[in-house]
Amino acid sequence: MNTVLTFLRDHRERLALEQGGVPQQLTAVLLTPRFQASRHVIAMILPAGRAEPVLVAKVPRLAGDGAALAHEAQILRALGDEGGEAIPQVIAFEEVSGFPLLIETALTGPLLDRAAVRRDPAGSCELGLAWLLQMAAQPRGTLDSAAWERLIGGPLAAFAASFPLTAAEEALLAETRAWAESLRGSSLPLVLEHGDLSHPNLIVGRGGQLGVVDWELARLDGLPGHDLFFFLAYVAFARQRAEEIAAQVNAFRAAYFGAEAWTAPYLTRYAGQLGLSAGQMRALFVLCWARYTWSLWERVTRAAGATGADGERAAWLRGNRYYRLWGEALRNAQHLSLP
Repeated sequence: MNTVLTFLRDHRERLALEQGGVPQQLTAVLLTPRFQASRHVIAMILPAGRAEPVLVAKVPRLAGDGAALAHEAQILRALGDEGGEAIPQVIAFEEVSGFPLLIETALTGPLLDRAAVRRDPAGSCELGLAWLLQMAAQPRGTLDSAAWERLIGGPLAAFAASFPLTAAEEALLAETRAWAESLRGSSLPLVLEHGDLSHPNLIVGRGGQLGVVDWELARLDGLPGHDLFFFLAYVAFARQRAEEIAAQVNAFRAAYFGAEAWTAPYLTRYAGQLGLSAGQMRALFVLCWARYTWSLWERVTRAAGATGADGERAAWLRGNRYYRLWGEALRNAQHLSLP
């Protein structure tokens, strides 16, 4: 990370670091996420002698793989001050020593990790719901034909064309397509979609408000409900200390299905605020897990430097919890606890 520190030193005035309260003496702590679909190396930039970062730097793991960083920079710049202190601000996105380098302001505060969720599950849910409703308050268009194809139809077709589908998976995809078709022409409101609203991307910032980092999967005009369902599933896993997939599936069922489903009040408030029907919420619930599964396949395929199907990667996806949750969502969508 010496290259990053040298870049910050040499361009300090141009990047207005002094005005941003960034001291001259800096050090870096390198983080290397181990998640298979992860595409970046991250450095926390700290003032010398202090433990709280002031900046975050990201570079791709592979040369030439800067698309996700470019996308994150584009999203954050488009949002500007809209998110206030709840989202990072872009300091620079430039090519340095042949690699794209993204530098953002650091959000500081305790992580909303699983232990924090267990200490106050209801408060954690309120924190997440408040942030989601705030982000959904800005109109971002409707699910017209072009948006349906971009958000649903295109990714579905790409997955079907590249994944080595079994007969059971063909049926899974056909059921998913039926739910997707129920939303075509619905004029559903589009919202800001983060895409991965769970730990370690959640920070409790100043004033007890939620801060959210890691915007590489985000869409300015995404599907409503995606982040809500994803976040509440994270809370469900944390509440039940569910580490293994079987336990996570059980926590998922208890959270969403039947008369005792504890997520019902949050789904009801969200649907009411956005004007979503029960049928739309069920379709969006299925698509949350389908789309995330498809995105995992696309990311791990790109990381492998391949475009065709691969048995090892397909086996990895079939063993992933989100693949399992997609199937659970389809089997139980009619039992989703809604008014």
